[in-house]
Amino acid sequence: MRIAQLFSRLIASAAAVLALQATAADIRPGVEFDYLPKAMPTEPAGKIEVVEFFWYGCPHCNHLEPAVQAWAKTLPPEVAFRREHVLWNGRTDMDGHARLFVALKTMNQVNALTPKVFDAVHRDKIELRDPAVAVDWATKQGLNRAQFESAYNGFGTAALLARAKQMSHDYDIDGVPSFVINGKYKTSPSKVAGGDQRFFEVINALIAKEKAAK
Repeated sequence: MRIAQLFSRLIASAAAVLALQATAADIRPGVEFDYLPKAMPTEPAGKIEVVEFFWYGCPHCNHLEPAVQAWAKTLPPEVAFRREHVLWNGRTDMDGHARLFVALKTMNQVNALTPKVFDAVHRDKIELRDPAVAVDWATKQGLNRAQFESAYNGFGTAALLARAKQMSHDYDIDGVPSFVINGKYKTSPSKVAGGDQRFFEVINALIAKEKAAK
């Protein structure tokens, strides 16, 4: 009986490995992912970078957020994950949210407070694009009011917003959420059939592809 159980477990393990290999083999350029028009620099050196481009006001980004948080916790040390707030020309409705992101990034609070921003915007309907509302909200989250106001309106804020707009262009981001893997591949939930789990399997397969190339 024990031998039969051991054999069954070995078969199951082998099937799981084959399934992972199939996931990596089945992803297709132009279907589950696209190549960027040109390779972009990555950071930090020596790691495989994954960048999520998002918008605090995007309902799809809000829906994906719990899955992003769970997936990020599974990443190995050689993978560096970060977020960038998209900012497109002519989309003034994004400006306030992008400015809030810049302030949180300046204060190293993006990872800690991004889930709370999504809840505030989508669940609680708080207008965080209003500067006064944003300052009051940030203060209620425990941030120093003067420091947040400085990060929100500071000398370098305009430059960081310009950078966000330039990155949105350079990375060819035409919809959110979008993920860029190691400056080479771009994918999004809208490209991948099979739900959130399959989407992150695609990202992991692209990470594995880059890891193998190294």
